[in-house]
Amino acid sequence: MLPSISDGCIFEGVILMPLTKEELAAIVAVTGRFENSSRPYEGVSGDFDGQGISCGVLQWNIGQSSLQPLVIKAGEARVLARMPNFGPEMWLACNSPIQDGLTIVRGWQVGAKLNPEPLSELKAFMGSPEMRAIQDARIAVTAASAELLANTWVSDRGAARARTLQEMAFFFDLVTQNGGTKGVVYADVQHFINVNTAAKSVQIVSDWIFDQPPNVAGIGDAKNNAALWPTIVADDDLELFVFAFLRCQKSKPQWQIDTLNRKGALAARKGFVHKKQYDFRDIFSRTK
Repeated sequence: MLPSISDGCIFEGVILMPLTKEELAAIVAVTGRFENSSRPYEGVSGDFDGQGISCGVLQWNIGQSSLQPLVIKAGEARVLARMPNFGPEMWLACNSPIQDGLTIVRGWQVGAKLNPEPLSELKAFMGSPEMRAIQDARIAVTAASAELLANTWVSDRGAARARTLQEMAFFFDLVTQNGGTKGVVYADVQHFINVNTAAKSVQIVSDWIFDQPPNVAGIGDAKNNAALWPTIVADDDLELFVFAFLRCQKSKPQWQIDTLNRKGALAARKGFVHKKQYDFRDIFSRTK
């Protein structure tokens, strides 16, 4: 187990530093930018993915029963106060079997798009001070898992330094959106680069993108990335970039490209995701 840390310490040759509030805010902003633009706590989306509604920074949802514990933690009184019209149904949805909850929130939508009234109330509820605090508490648990992965990554690389903000953001997004590494380890990255050479590794990823079916999620962004990444991936980002590629292949086929777009953009510090170009080079400066 990792030791508890307050002011930094050494673990297996790695300098461990505590995750600061500033770092936590930064990694939340990065993942939230992909999901909910500039107001991640208030992010709400409809049933586009079969999960009923998805809310908040990490898009907790009814279908996977990840939203219900947060709502129950807030309590019925707060739900009703922030959602005067749809609060009773929201509380019922979160205290019913999943299928019943899905039926309730799907009744607020047309074509998987939330009607304006429930959307407005959900945003007000999720963005309220009490729900922001509940989201922050849940985010901190997720961040601890991501920090363990980031520290393991640095240790496996043999780097005598602390994990960077880029590495924290990468593994935080991986934990929140993809459930973790799915068994991909640093040795797999080394093997890929040794077989394909460092000079050709990024181009191999681009070639793989162009071989994917035209109807998979995110293929338009991926083709833009396939043209961009061979020109910008720095030597010290190559291993994390290859990790992103190997991990995406552990996802279901229809989501592999979407996974690569997000993780590749974080590893390369720039990329196209959800039809928008992101540039993280200022956030992930070489000194962080």
